[in-house]
Amino acid sequence: MTLALGAALAALPTVAHAQTLADRFSGAANSDDKAPMNVDADKVTYNDRDHTVVATGDVQIYYKKKTLEADRVTYYRDSGRVLAEGSVKLTDADGSVTHADRMELSGDFKRGFVDAARSDSGGEKDRTHMTATRTERLDEETTVFEKGAYTACESCADHPERAPVWRLRAQKIIHKNSEQTLYYENATFDLFGVPIAWLPYLSTPDPSVLNKSGFLAPRLSYKDTNGFGFGQPYFYTISPDMDVTVTPYYYTNQGFRGDFEFRHRLDNGFYTLNLIGVHEDNPDVYGVGSRVNRGMIVSQGAIWLNQNWKFGWDVVRATDKYFNNDYQVGNNTLNGNFFRENSSTAYITGQGDRGYLDLRGYSFQGLANSDLQPQLAAVWPILDYNKMISLDPANTWGIGGEIEIDVNFTRSSAGLASYQQIGSYQFDVQYGMYAVCRNPSTMTALYTKQNCLLRGIGGEYDSGTLQVSWKRKYIDPLGEVWTPFTFARANLNYLNANVNGAAVFSRTYADPATATGYTTITDPIANTYQTNFVSHNDQFGGYITPGAGLEWRYPLLSKTPIGEMVIEPIAQIIARPNGQPTTSMVNLDAQSLVFDDTNLFEWNKYSGYDRFETGVRANYGAQFTYDMHEYGYASALVGQSVQVAGINSYATPDAANIGLSSGLDKPVSDYVTRLTYAPSSNYSFITKARFDQADWALRRLDLSARANYGPLAFAVNYANYAAQPIIGYNERREGLGLSTRYNMLANYYVMGDITWDLGRHNYNGVQYLVGYNSTGQALFQNAPAAPLFAIATWGAGIGYQDECVKLGLSYRDSITDGYGYPPTYARNKAVVFNLELRTLGDIKAPLSLTPTVVQDGTRTNGASYYYNP
Repeated sequence: MTLALGAALAALPTVAHAQTLADRFSGAANSDDKAPMNVDADKVTYNDRDHTVVATGDVQIYYKKKTLEADRVTYYRDSGRVLAEGSVKLTDADGSVTHADRMELSGDFKRGFVDAARSDSGGEKDRTHMTATRTERLDEETTVFEKGAYTACESCADHPERAPVWRLRAQKIIHKNSEQTLYYENATFDLFGVPIAWLPYLSTPDPSVLNKSGFLAPRLSYKDTNGFGFGQPYFYTISPDMDVTVTPYYYTNQGFRGDFEFRHRLDNGFYTLNLIGVHEDNPDVYGVGSRVNRGMIVSQGAIWLNQNWKFGWDVVRATDKYFNNDYQVGNNTLNGNFFRENSSTAYITGQGDRGYLDLRGYSFQGLANSDLQPQLAAVWPILDYNKMISLDPANTWGIGGEIEIDVNFTRSSAGLASYQQIGSYQFDVQYGMYAVCRNPSTMTALYTKQNCLLRGIGGEYDSGTLQVSWKRKYIDPLGEVWTPFTFARANLNYLNANVNGAAVFSRTYADPATATGYTTITDPIANTYQTNFVSHNDQFGGYITPGAGLEWRYPLLSKTPIGEMVIEPIAQIIARPNGQPTTSMVNLDAQSLVFDDTNLFEWNKYSGYDRFETGVRANYGAQFTYDMHEYGYASALVGQSVQVAGINSYATPDAANIGLSSGLDKPVSDYVTRLTYAPSSNYSFITKARFDQADWALRRLDLSARANYGPLAFAVNYANYAAQPIIGYNERREGLGLSTRYNMLANYYVMGDITWDLGRHNYNGVQYLVGYNSTGQALFQNAPAAPLFAIATWGAGIGYQDECVKLGLSYRDSITDGYGYPPTYARNKAVVFNLELRTLGDIKAPLSLTPTVVQDGTRTNGASYYYNP
């Protein structure tokens, strides 16, 4: 006898026996249930004496989308029970899997006992695990796990005996299927195998649930003015597409705070509403006169009206500009400290075939120390329309090419004009925060074009611009690319400047030389000074500027043994009329002028619509690219711009002096360069620079480098900008930033960063008037001295991250912008602990380590500051 023959003979009755076993199992199920049961096994044995049917050898039973697999399955005909033994695996209809050495079930798999079970559910990326010494399935509704443990972490492949990174252990875990909830009795939370928390009772959604009502992880915080803070969010599911989160907070120093968040997902979009409110027990810690009831509102939404049109909003507003900082809401990074604002917008946008329309409005609430709210403009509406139209030469008498239509209309209004001193910044004498213009020697107000800039209008300014342009690209037989173009630009604007209204700051000093014994210095910021900068008011202005030009490029390709090299000389000339004088022109949206490689070949290098180039200008340069395949990629550019004829608009400043000191304000511009090299995807280097055309002196430099070397990531950023006193930057600005991250072992990492302000020491000599001596002589005090390598911010952190947990501890130390008179520079120091557990939630605890400084005296002494619109 051979094994092959024996196997074949044994296989003949197997099908019949398996079918009989299936019939017997099906009979044990609900008689009303017509679902078939399929059974596969290597061998089936009937025992009429014991009334059992035994299937052995790779047993697989399929029933109602459930699968039972085992080495041996015994069916007890009298009781209808099923006993599975040896490598038992039960897969439920929802995909969850239970492993055990021994499992006892009812014939329909709805009830049963499992010894030493392990249950797995979810897919490969969201898998969870449940273990228990004994599991009892009471019915399809309830399963009880005795001495159970739940985790979303995978076991260590090399050391499966080790505890998972985290787990919830309990004396009893009850799973309610219809409620989709796990109930824990006498629970302990373990982290890295160490018990860190005990809870007598706990409930969590089961892993299959995305949204379920219940308590979320608590919120913890500390700040000296607020004390310790504890918040307990409660999440309530209104419907599958709508939910609410309510979070009552309690601060040991300030009492109760309430947070409310509502979210609604629509078929064609979403919207949210967040409300925060606090009734302070001790408002005086934030300064005498601080309000008691404070809070903020945040709302976002986006609704697709159809496939092309979308309506949306992003609104945030606080009761006062200090709320975000006082209650640690929003951005607390270095950039957030220096450039902070609550920005609100509402919009409707449409996107079509090579065109778009965007209509929106903005409102800003300043949060920085130097922000004076009446100076911040509300901008509504802003209308932008752009359309590209291709012309078929066959239908346009051979013209062809492409037409672009660009439209903009902007209305801006503010209660108070915004000024900035030319040269060294001057701040109000009361708080040393708000920009004023004065004669430093006499400490008297001086708002003229010679010593002051008008940054923003107090009043209303409307501006509409229409530009139509045409261009077509030609390639000659030599490969030269010729692009002729023509355009016409029309602007109509209306200025209604408010000549009334002022903010006044004052400071009184003891002065024995006066009859009263005191001297009061006053710093006004008045709208009436605007007349010194703008030539017209309450009337229309505008311009029409046609122009034409030609661009030439000649890309030269060369193949080398390691790649392809392209050298491309570029030349461009643009002719326009001189246009109107600009010295008294309002400029609100074109103040960000940086001459570099990105705008060298732009027809208009201004950043907005309020300014436009004039005269005849030529731009030329060359760019180089080298694709070295496995050796990386390199590119470079160098170029220059020349005012060939007519008036150089960059040398004729507006009310904000934009154009001066830009490198374009002379007949032959500075040189602009760019160099990029990336030897691989793990390394990159880019630098941009501007050099003086006369002596190649460095005027502007931006450098960044990034490297990933195995587990180590490193980045460097450096900036160096020459002084530009004529536009308000009296000293060189310079900064250096380093950041790194090192991935230790498999899941552990450390990281750190530091940013140096290398230009702060340039202000060490600035003096502030602090009083008078007995003879009436003014007394000055220097600004706080700063070292060459003044640290603006630095931080460090350590953490652990894998498929089920993110654990981090970080420290941050950042300098604040100045406050007081003379200004004081405090440091914000904070520790943030963050623990995120997949399927359970996250805990984030920001802890402030430094006393909170009242950074704005205007809320502590209203008599020294008033705003009269």
